[in-house]
Amino acid sequence: MSFTSRLGALTRHLVQEIVPGIAEVQPSRLDKLSDGALKQLRNHSYLRTNHFEVNKALDGLDERFRVNSREDLANALVDRLEKLRESSFKWEADILHLLLELSDQPTHNTRLEDLESLQRDHQDADPVAALRWEEIAREDGWDQDGELWETAEYSDISSDGPLEQQLTIDSEDTSMIDDSEHRATVASTFITYSEDPMTFEQVRAAQSWRKPTLLEEHGKSSRKVAISELNVVREVLFMLQGSQSTLFRQECVASAHFQLDNMEWDTFRALMRDLSDCGFHLQILRNFAAVRQDVPHLQAFQDCISERLREMDSDIAAVQQQLVTPLPGYVLSISRMKVELSMRLKPLCALADIVSRIETEPHSTPFKYLELLFSETCLAQASGRTDIYEFLARIFAECFRVYLRPIRLWMDDGKLLLASDLFFVAESTSDIPLGKTWESKYYLRKTSEGALHCPVFLNAAASSIYNAGKNVTLLKLLGKYEAAAASQKRKMEPPLDFEAMCPPGQELVPFSELFNAAFDRWIVSKYRATSTTLKDTLFEDWALLPTLDAFRNVYLMSDGYTSSSFATSIFSKLDETEFGWADGRALTLTAQDSFASVRDPSRLSVQVDSTSMHLPSTQARYTVKSVLGSIKVDYRLPWPLQMIVTEISVKHYQALFALLMQLKRANHALHKLKVIDNYWTDHDDWASSAMLYAARSKLLWFCTTIQTYLAILVLTPISAQLRRDLELAGSVDEMIAVHEEALKSMVSQACLGSRLAPIRECILDVFDLALALESIRSGKPDSQKDAVRESKGERLKAVKRKADAHVRFIWTGLRGVARATSDLNSVKWEILADMLQAGDGDMED
Repeated sequence: MSFTSRLGALTRHLVQEIVPGIAEVQPSRLDKLSDGALKQLRNHSYLRTNHFEVNKALDGLDERFRVNSREDLANALVDRLEKLRESSFKWEADILHLLLELSDQPTHNTRLEDLESLQRDHQDADPVAALRWEEIAREDGWDQDGELWETAEYSDISSDGPLEQQLTIDSEDTSMIDDSEHRATVASTFITYSEDPMTFEQVRAAQSWRKPTLLEEHGKSSRKVAISELNVVREVLFMLQGSQSTLFRQECVASAHFQLDNMEWDTFRALMRDLSDCGFHLQILRNFAAVRQDVPHLQAFQDCISERLREMDSDIAAVQQQLVTPLPGYVLSISRMKVELSMRLKPLCALADIVSRIETEPHSTPFKYLELLFSETCLAQASGRTDIYEFLARIFAECFRVYLRPIRLWMDDGKLLLASDLFFVAESTSDIPLGKTWESKYYLRKTSEGALHCPVFLNAAASSIYNAGKNVTLLKLLGKYEAAAASQKRKMEPPLDFEAMCPPGQELVPFSELFNAAFDRWIVSKYRATSTTLKDTLFEDWALLPTLDAFRNVYLMSDGYTSSSFATSIFSKLDETEFGWADGRALTLTAQDSFASVRDPSRLSVQVDSTSMHLPSTQARYTVKSVLGSIKVDYRLPWPLQMIVTEISVKHYQALFALLMQLKRANHALHKLKVIDNYWTDHDDWASSAMLYAARSKLLWFCTTIQTYLAILVLTPISAQLRRDLELAGSVDEMIAVHEEALKSMVSQACLGSRLAPIRECILDVFDLALALESIRSGKPDSQKDAVRESKGERLKAVKRKADAHVRFIWTGLRGVARATSDLNSVKWEILADMLQAGDGDMED
């Protein structure tokens, strides 16, 4: 297909794209528009100059002038281009392109004097009238030729088509700026023509020691290449800046082929070894700073290293400036250069050692560098290296501020960063009840070795940080966060920079103590407000102390009347062998009626273990171990108070309640027998009656002694101390710990601990003897003895004998355990042993 046919087809397709749908609606109009467009394209024989290429070429010419120190010529070009743009005309780009094509090395051949002389000639010349095309046409005689400007007609069979195509192609080739040819033409302007060849030869001679052939010749022999001290200093400075150097190979190792011309080889080698070591340490820092880090605190560490390296490079540049423009009296010396830079190099070498230790540990923690910075800072201070101590301490302070961001977010807002491997607090993924929010919703992350996942120097403060965030979380759940946040915002946060950690006048104080003091001040500023608000909320809004008084009334039976009323109702049903005594609903109603004076008795409920509900009547009636220990009292707490009274504490309350119920059961059985009621019948069998009263007196004394000990020496003083300690506690953790410790002391001093298990069983056996004595008195059969084979007197003697043996075993065992330990509990055991021993002796007398 010829060019003309292809041009026509493309033109028709272009019209269809511009006017869509015209081929189907108006085909004749499509033909007309296509012919008109094709005619315009054929008549446009010459393309315009690309003004963008012209501007690009002029910008390159301006830059070339300035590179070759022709600022005057570049400024003149810029001034005239600005004036030209103010009065722009149609052929501006074409004229500028023509001038660029006519130029021949304008950088070297152009002189401003020629331009000034041209301006003077233009000012001196007479003004000439502007020449017009009409005058030229009139003079040449073609102004009357009307056909000259007519548009030529072309057709597909015209022989002028190929000629037109060829002319158009030639026109395109000659009118467009060939960028590659233009750059090839102007590249010669970069050639520098030396006007002082002697200076150039001197430079080449001064650098001749770098020639590879010279190194090979000296490498075959033991001779060294002698170099001047100036070259050594320059090469050392290049090496310290991280640039390539002839005097030093890779990894900053000094080459053995060179020697300073005015220094012995051993001395020079030792000097180069020291400088090589410094350069190697700097290279470690530069490589570490060049590696991309995604963790924010490592980015901060990189920024600190980069900043110190920039300061080092500035000092090196200052030394290089002295070499280029030395001051009067300046003496060039490599030793002097080393001394001037040593104040910067020593701290940087210590920092590089830290980076090396981090890189050699493949599985180090993300904050390992903080631990190394802290330990090296303390070591530098202890060894008296003040410059290194201050250098590392400042870097530690800057990096620690970045590590504080998740800590501050946790302590201020109770929030954790998602997918953060840096912080040591994490949130549990399982559903946690509100009552266990403090205990189980968040936890401290630990390593595989069991250590806390935080820097070692934060172990002491980790619990305070952990509790501060949990305080905020609880305050949000309780609706009290806004008040605490407003109170905290009014306080200024203490700074944690180097000046705050290491104030003037404290240079002799260890850095670890200075840091701990500053960090404690920072934690207290955030922790105290939220902790105080949460404590006040628990005490005032949720009535913590009145609720604990209700626990003391129900579980510890502080009110004797109400507790006796509840216990007597249960004992009566047990004595009458009623099968419905274990009904949970009936027991709950009885407990709520008996303890009606406590706070919100509707929260109280009583249940019996299913294993004890179907025991034989004799076992339920004549022993205190099985049935009474299975009665479970539950006082439901609101969820904020469940955090203080934990499940472990409730178990301790339940154990004390069971012991007191067993004691009341024994007292209840012993008080059924009254001497005045049996005064006339006792004369019939006075020996048996005397033995009965002796055994009863022994058991009644024992139960009274145990009750007195528990009420006066254990429950009452510990409860009072618990109340005082709760009021003085500063956090929820302290309140939980105080409450649990008080309950543990009660359980231990009441002989319910694991160490006193044999003694506890013996005490319960004595309580069972009280029930056995009542069964003998009432004449009811005892499951433990066969009433048919033994007489009443023998059974009473057996009860008395067992009571004496058990009491003696109890006080001797208590005394032995008390002497084996040395805590407050052992003192109470010693007192109980004295009480039982004294009473046991009096009873024997």
